[in-house]
Amino acid sequence: MFTFKLKIAVISMCMCVSLFAQDSLWLDESKKKSCCSGGEKAPNIKEFVIKKGTLQENKKEHDFKNAVVYVRDMDHAVSELNVTGGKIAFTPIHKGGYRLYFEQKSVQEGVLHVNLSSMRIHNKEGNISQTLLKEVRGKTNDSHYDQKPLAQLPFELVMERPIRKHHINCCLYSGDIAPFTVYYKGKVQKDVSLRVSMESGWNATIQPDDEGVLSFEIPRSTYATTEKEKKRSEKMIVEASYDVNESGVYKGEAYHGVRYVMSLPLSFGASPLEYESQVLGFATAIGVMLVFSLGLYYNRRRKRKTPKEIYFDEE
Repeated sequence: MFTFKLKIAVISMCMCVSLFAQDSLWLDESKKKSCCSGGEKAPNIKEFVIKKGTLQENKKEHDFKNAVVYVRDMDHAVSELNVTGGKIAFTPIHKGGYRLYFEQKSVQEGVLHVNLSSMRIHNKEGNISQTLLKEVRGKTNDSHYDQKPLAQLPFELVMERPIRKHHINCCLYSGDIAPFTVYYKGKVQKDVSLRVSMESGWNATIQPDDEGVLSFEIPRSTYATTEKEKKRSEKMIVEASYDVNESGVYKGEAYHGVRYVMSLPLSFGASPLEYESQVLGFATAIGVMLVFSLGLYYNRRRKRKTPKEIYFDEE
């Protein structure tokens, strides 16, 4: 009996190790070309690639067979992009936030694998004449949190509004609490765990609470090794998977189960409280020294005796 339990434990550990060591698939923005090449200004084309592996060791994927890409704008309008030549590119029109969704299906060993990835894109440029009205209506100041699940995807990992300890609302920083929710066919799944991996090598598995929310505090970045790199952002991948006991045929291949895996590539920086506190401390020290010097100066001025005039009567 003990041997049987030991075997089960070893098998479970091996499954956990293989699950955690599985390569991730995520969206990443291509490096922008130099804007000083001269000539006419190039259109605001954004290009993206698919990477597979870990944040430390990865490679670009060029096989986009059975892949589809969706784009949702600030009006929640969804359009589909054609993926050709191993590149994902689109030209945003309006200024504001977009969200890119990648989906690829394949049947392997009788299981339909559905790999998903989602990434938020902020377009700083845009057609002013078409964007002005949206600016007035406030639609470009959209929130990329608390988004409803995309109807085209049966499984989705959604990031909720983070809990911050500072006054900056545009970015993620260490110390923020990042909450996530997993949806399957529009319903919250309360039994799905979350895998987190960071560029610094920190990994963790997050369990959901009673409401199905998976949250964790972003740890202090250990990636910056020098004073100049203390404000450098660090990459992070959040991933969730869900297995469905479902049979069917996809592209002529039969399958007896479906496995959904979705990743969210994110980035965060060192908490602004760290370097803001240093500046505040330095300014406070300078202020105290200035007040002390002025007080000492006026105190000496007040104690200084006024010279008396002495008159001699020569008569």
